[in-house]
Amino acid sequence: METGKTGKYLKYAIGEIILVVIGILIALQINNWNEKRKNNSYELKLLEQLKKDLVLNSDDLKGNLFLQETGIKSAQLLLDSFKNNLPYHDSLLVHFANTGIWTKFIVNEGAYKTIESKGLDIITNLELRELVFKVFEGNLYWLKEVEKNVINEVEYMRIEKGATYYKKWDIMQIADNKMVNGIAELVDYNSIANDGSFIYYLNSYKNMSEIVSHVTKNNLKNNQMAIEIIEDLLNEGH
Repeated sequence: METGKTGKYLKYAIGEIILVVIGILIALQINNWNEKRKNNSYELKLLEQLKKDLVLNSDDLKGNLFLQETGIKSAQLLLDSFKNNLPYHDSLLVHFANTGIWTKFIVNEGAYKTIESKGLDIITNLELRELVFKVFEGNLYWLKEVEKNVINEVEYMRIEKGATYYKKWDIMQIADNKMVNGIAELVDYNSIANDGSFIYYLNSYKNMSEIVSHVTKNNLKNNQMAIEIIEDLLNEGH
């Protein structure tokens, strides 16, 4: 102080403070970078599992869509046969069997449950985040509801009315890992063809199945869009 070195000491002290601040900022930046890298790595792992679930879901939806369209076509064919007074033929039996088809989507949602517990914002891609929410929440809820309507309609027919029309009513089945046609044995074709209750059932079954088919297609579309986005993100991340 006495020798006039106050300015030098002050400059030195300020320089030290600046260096400390810079060091802290660099450390924070490195820590943020490491944290971001960990989060990105975790997100990619979740996306890989999410993709696997979506692929399985898409496969199930495709199979369900095939069954739904099979039932719709058979119901329409029978309605046309009745309307046009076509005679009975054994080939109609498979179509009678098909009007007992209903589907129930089995959702794979392990990855989504993890994402949900962490918060949807763990998915940084906004478009994918919105699609995932649609697939596992809104669309899925709607699909389950419309599927339930068809199931209830078919099972009511089977339990309460089935014996009136059928001696046997077996829908499509799995045999040797392959889908095989079901078969029906009728009590009396002519009485069925002129039965208003049965015709009402066919129309109701067909209309509700068309709604299920429409919702299934939308869900499948969103599944496949999500898969494509995930594949792009995984390619970028790796």
